[in-house]
Amino acid sequence: MEINRRIFLGSMLYVVSASVLPSELKKALHLTVFESDAAFFNADQMTLVYDLANIMIPSTNTPGASDSHTAQVLDELMVSWASSSTQRQFTNFLAQFQSKAKGANNSNYFSLTKKEREAFVEYVDGNAFEKDRNEFSTAYKRIKALIFHIHYSSEEANPNFFLVPGGYKGNLTESELSAIHKRKYL
Repeated sequence: MEINRRIFLGSMLYVVSASVLPSELKKALHLTVFESDAAFFNADQMTLVYDLANIMIPSTNTPGASDSHTAQVLDELMVSWASSSTQRQFTNFLAQFQSKAKGANNSNYFSLTKKEREAFVEYVDGNAFEKDRNEFSTAYKRIKALIFHIHYSSEEANPNFFLVPGGYKGNLTESELSAIHKRKYL
């Protein structure tokens, strides 16, 4: 096959636009997209967690979830703190969330505009606190509680932030606990 100028320019336009359009689309959708996997969450899951946190706690004249790195801290907690059942609960929730978003909007969650994503999160939030309990709403409430706890216990969001000295030591002996009580840490 002979390559003429028209075919060459057309293929170059395709190559250039294929790499530019996604970044332009991301800007238009006001969506931060993670390109690589985080410590626990894969790139899509991390993008979703980051977006959920920023919708729940947006940056205004006060710090938002992005300022306190809430999604990144949650990702690290999934590795260091979460049990395997919590890990499964959260990954299942994120997959169900994506599926429900597609069912409700006939579009992938990441393709929705910011207003559409906010409206969907508001819809999920409203339904999660109804009397009917199910795995999805339980997981939503749990991830929401963690997002708020992480954010409001961060130095960026808490004007009374106080770093607890010493760090986490795991299980303590009775004598170690007595020594802590004598120092009046607890």
